[in-house]
Amino acid sequence: MPLNKQKGNMYPFVTHTWNPIRGKCPHDCVYCYMKVYPQPELHFATKEMETNLGIGNFIFVGSSTDMWAYEAEGNWILDTLKHCCKYSLNRYLFQSKNPARFEFF
Repeated sequence: MPLNKQKGNMYPFVTHTWNPIRGKCPHDCVYCYMKVYPQPELHFATKEMETNLGIGNFIFVGSSTDMWAYEAEGNWILDTLKHCCKYSLNRYLFQSKNPARFEFF
């Protein structure tokens, strides 16, 4: 799943979504739109580190699962953040039910 044009209306300022960490979200929220799709176990899509994130985009990173959940390995998060830093002319949105984990990165 490469860089995707934003289709939803939850965040009108977001231009794209990108999900290098994907799979079944550990929170299992009843309202989650992803529940209608079959989900493998949470995993890191290494191939996504080849994705060109462009310039001037506003990217919602981890829109399909909570990449900050404790079940997500720290090195997955670190690799994702490093890749975002390579494209510093973009803006990024990170959202989590576990925001306390942000401070470790």
